[in-house]
Amino acid sequence: MAQESCSCSCARNDLPWEGRGTDLPIAGCRFTLYPMTDRYIDIILGALEKTDTSYVWSETDALSTVYRGRLPYVADAVKALFINAYEPGVHMALEGQYSKGCPGDVSGDSMLDKTGDAPNVSSYEGKHFPVNCKLALYPMGTGNYVDDIAKVWYMAQDKGLNPTTIHYATRIGGDVQDVFDYLEEVCALMDASETVSHYILHYTINCNSPTKED
Repeated sequence: MAQESCSCSCARNDLPWEGRGTDLPIAGCRFTLYPMTDRYIDIILGALEKTDTSYVWSETDALSTVYRGRLPYVADAVKALFINAYEPGVHMALEGQYSKGCPGDVSGDSMLDKTGDAPNVSSYEGKHFPVNCKLALYPMGTGNYVDDIAKVWYMAQDKGLNPTTIHYATRIGGDVQDVFDYLEEVCALMDASETVSHYILHYTINCNSPTKED
């Protein structure tokens, strides 16, 4: 019997990410901010004016914004943008995805020469309001991914973020400072892992939701 040729991606060598990859410590976050008000443009632009993005590489298109660089600076910029956009009573959500170690990544589009303290701390420290968050962690390159997911679950529990399992995700809630710090710490934990070569952390944070829950 003649052997049929495979037409799936495993047999191709012309994929757009073929030959890519980087050993540089580049973390990235792609996100979209959604203020649920007809003043959304003013809120987003106002938050951008208050947020220092000089420590990250950034790009915005019609769908989302991406920040790339060292993890502490990426996390600082994302956290600052959300907190700087906050207005009491305005329902707002941020959908984001952290990633590091993707074999399809590139060494460019980053600002790894930055050092020192994160630049936005003074713009958001001392600002507190409750948020809800759902997240899903995908540790890649390891057969024991459930163990890594369990670690971040218990880490949320230890921090008083009250993790609960929902379909396809974990839900947490608490003060905005604690939730954003936790997301950064999850990424840092994956960075420090000897078995995780690539991770994705997908999350949604919202505040002032009009949805009534029991």
